[in-house]
Amino acid sequence: MRLRIALSVAALLILSAPVASAQVEPLTIVHSERIPLGNSTLTASFSDWPIRAGRSLDFTFEPAGGIEGRTGTVRAIAPSGEPKALGIVGLDGEADMKLQRHPQARHAWGLDVVALPEEGMWRFEFTVPGVGTGTLPVLAGPTPGPPAALSWTVGMIPWTIALLLLGRKWWRVRKQAVLAWSD
Repeated sequence: MRLRIALSVAALLILSAPVASAQVEPLTIVHSERIPLGNSTLTASFSDWPIRAGRSLDFTFEPAGGIEGRTGTVRAIAPSGEPKALGIVGLDGEADMKLQRHPQARHAWGLDVVALPEEGMWRFEFTVPGVGTGTLPVLAGPTPGPPAALSWTVGMIPWTIALLLLGRKWWRVRKQAVLAWSD
């Protein structure tokens, strides 16, 4: 009887669970820029604007005429002037990243949930073979929120209190154990 109830509950949970292949929400674009790309253009769009350093956002890149049958690369140039690998999951981690379809905007290439690690003027250099090259300057503002040191300090206060309380309890138990042995 218990086995039947357990199997019924398990079947109900499995059948009522959301489908893994459910349609993802469409990407919300709040700002777009047109970039000259050889004799054509490329539209770069952003899910957050203005861009802040250290804050995740989505980029999409769509050349005029679409991405079907085309390939392309993008190189991120940091404010220091050095090419920078953005550490994007699924890409090779090189400064020259092969453009891939965005998971939520399948009609365009894109970078999914990426953050520019430092403040300043970034440049994205695009190359689409047979079409041309183009550059997009993007200003990344200061990191939102309080400084990291202050955030860590405030966040560690509860752990510090817990360690002090545990240390005090341990010291009392240790002291009692030593006194018990010496009696």
